Amino acid sequence: MAKTKEKSRYNNIEKILPSGGPNEAPLDMSNFIQLARESDAEEQELSDFMDMKYGEALDKFLESNPGKTEDDFIKLIRMPMESGGKVIKFSDYKKPQVKELDLASLFTPGKTLAELTESERAAVSNLLKMTFGKKD
Repeated sequence: MAKTKEKSRYNNIEKILPSGGPNEAPLDMSNFIQLARESDAEEQELSDFMDMKYGEALDKFLESNPGKTEDDFIKLIRMPMESGGKVIKFSDYKKPQVKELDLASLFTPGKTLAELTESERAAVSNLLKMTFGKKD
């Protein structure tokens, strides 16, 4: 059963949805997914408005900058990617730790992987997972 929760200025949740466990009916997501889209007329109105604002800004730029072109205006209003912020290299602060793994020291010299017992293979597998992380 869904609980209702009062909206506050910190929380926009209107209704808590069920998590969809094995004892719950699946949600029909088409009821919840709505695209943020205006009607065609509203989109056209917004497009016309932004075209008008662009035209006004371009006219003002050309009046105050004789000899400049629309291309100069476009270059001015576009944000260059290099001004996106400071890049932090974590390697400058902490050097990566190199892990050394000596599996041969755990077994008799000259023993191959094929010659390991089931418990020894499990130990090797466990050491590799702990050292390099589990990758399935």
